[in-house]
Amino acid sequence: MTFGDKLSRLRKEYNYTQEQLADILGVSRQSISKWESDTSYPETDKLIELGNLFDCSMDYLLKEEITERSGIPSASTEGVLAQIGRKVTGDQNKRKVKRILKIVGMVLAAVFTIDIVSMIVYFLAGGIPH
Repeated sequence: MTFGDKLSRLRKEYNYTQEQLADILGVSRQSISKWESDTSYPETDKLIELGNLFDCSMDYLLKEEITERSGIPSASTEGVLAQIGRKVTGDQNKRKVKRILKIVGMVLAAVFTIDIVSMIVYFLAGGIPH
């Protein structure tokens, strides 16, 4: 999909006429028409404004092979989501392991405390064995 096709689609999706978009960007309606017909391209500052206005990346606007607004090729989107899923799962597992280790540490501390207290009570009550 060309820049002009994407611009036309975004403009219509946001319910702007060519004239309204031209007013927002401070250009003529004819400029918008030329951009949409791929006869000419906007200057860099206008591209940035378009990206901000339509919440899309410059890669999406300018590269024909990019079909996702984020600028990530659609074939790669699944890979990125899978990576995020693995990271989240890994982070959750790390939290679980930390929680389990904390509990084990508290149980061991309690056992050692009980053992030491019972030894102290034994020696105080019965003295040192012979």
